[in-house]
Amino acid sequence: KDNLKSSAQRLGLGRSWVFQQDNDPKHTSKVVIEWLNQARIRVLEWPSQSPDLNPIENMWKMLKKQVHVRKPSNLTELHQFCQEEEP
Repeated sequence: KDNLKSSAQRLGLGRSWVFQQDNDPKHTSKVVIEWLNQARIRVLEWPSQSPDLNPIENMWKMLKKQVHVRKPSNLTELHQFCQEEEP
């Protein structure tokens, strides 16, 4: 509510942009849907909670597997291993 339109404006998207979200329940609540309609924000039709359609979710899964194999024993190692893994 506080940032969506101003972010679109700062990005120079003009008036014809379409908002894409992941259909998480907090994004599809009645109050959010009503606000989007009142604010005249077009929302891209998108399958409900589809991580397979979101490339970043696949990247996180691969990183998690690669780091898990290395068995970090503390937060410092976890951070280090995440930084060292290649996409």
